[in-house]
Amino acid sequence: MKERKKRMHGWLLFAGEMLCVFLVLYIIQSVFFSWALVHGDSMNPTVKDKDVVIVSKMKKIYQRGDIVICHSGKGLEGELIKRVIGVPDDVIEIEGDTHRVLVNGKALEETYLMEETWELGDISYPARVPPGQYFVMGDNRNDSLDSRFSVIGTLPAENIEGRVQVRIFPFTRMKWFD
Repeated sequence: MKERKKRMHGWLLFAGEMLCVFLVLYIIQSVFFSWALVHGDSMNPTVKDKDVVIVSKMKKIYQRGDIVICHSGKGLEGELIKRVIGVPDDVIEIEGDTHRVLVNGKALEETYLMEETWELGDISYPARVPPGQYFVMGDNRNDSLDSRFSVIGTLPAENIEGRVQVRIFPFTRMKWFD
């Protein structure tokens, strides 16, 4: 009988410890960090389909160049991964003849692009980013549904889940994003 109680006590202790571990992991994932599996090619070559990334949820003010996980909030399902191009009050233009993206009249240095930006989308330019919102684009500009299209548009800050910190898979392409 004593042996049975001792075994039961051991199992209860183990279950309690496992519950604590899962609770701590849940808090870390929901408050500080999460992971995301990339779907699609809109961020090629920077991040590719089926890459796994770690997302920091701690920073809620984003800068131009940040790669973020976001939701459109306009009925499109699933997470999007995009690059922040415009922050609140920026003016965005895409020159049809040179294919350059201009922010506040200055051309962006976009060394991460595979090709020129041919797709202008269906919004009117120049486009001002409203207060509290962000203009996002994929790095694979000609195969990306992003803020250039009214179906996505600019994103309110609350629709951005967090900033991509690191690609952890595939291991051969592990990379920190600054």
